[in-house]
Amino acid sequence: MAEPPVRELRDVSVAFRSGDGVRTVLRDLQLTLSAGEWVALVGRNGSGKSTLARVLAGLLPVSKGEMISRGRAAIVFQQPEAQIIGETVYEDVSFGLENLAVPTEQMPGRVQAALAAVGLDRPAEAPVHPLSGGQKQLLAVAGNLVLEPALLVFDEATSMLDPSSRHRLLHLSRRLAQEGACIVWVTQWMEELAFADRVVALADGTVVFDGPPDAFFYEGACEALGFDPPYAVRAALALAQAGIDLGRVLTVEALTEAIARAVTCGVAACGADAASGSREGCR
Repeated sequence: MAEPPVRELRDVSVAFRSGDGVRTVLRDLQLTLSAGEWVALVGRNGSGKSTLARVLAGLLPVSKGEMISRGRAAIVFQQPEAQIIGETVYEDVSFGLENLAVPTEQMPGRVQAALAAVGLDRPAEAPVHPLSGGQKQLLAVAGNLVLEPALLVFDEATSMLDPSSRHRLLHLSRRLAQEGACIVWVTQWMEELAFADRVVALADGTVVFDGPPDAFFYEGACEALGFDPPYAVRAALALAQAGIDLGRVLTVEALTEAIARAVTCGVAACGADAASGSREGCR
């Protein structure tokens, strides 16, 4: 029997009152998020994606409709200072455990496991203040990871990370999804969508695309939203127009492998045709 969804949004709208009246940010959303699923949430500035991220994490109430929640949620913001509370690394990561009344003797092991998972190589007693922006972001991730949430939302969490830390965080999120967590990954980096199982795109507070990453890139939704596809996708599309079909590759690694296969097949065909006196495969 299938597990019930982690989150269900039924005709959800969110509106804010301002000096100019009521502004609707999300409109009549229908959305289901399941355990073990990595969902990339994309959209231009002002599309409502950060508002949706906060609704999913339980930080914002809905104005209309209903959200059914199952399991604890946590969120990692773009600015780590918005989440850091403790004066030392240990104090900050263990803060949430204290709120959950986790036994004291269990805390050190869980804190160290969370720090190791995000790759933050700092002593537990190290002060937070001297950490770099990227290290503080990893600390914020560890502080959420240690809670073992059913839903973990990353709201443009890689924007302050160096390439190595960004890569580590992407792979960590992939592993968490494989272990059963639901990951919602809010991003403007199109390259990061290759890690997702599903892409949900917003425009003007409504869902305009909901499907796999390859369909998002190869069926026009990406360009329709004003985003540039990743290099691998652009290269594959250009080669397809030249008559070389590499399939729907999403990463540079996949592109390289596809080109290598195409070259190998081309060389083999050329050799076979040459042996038979034909030059058809060498064209």
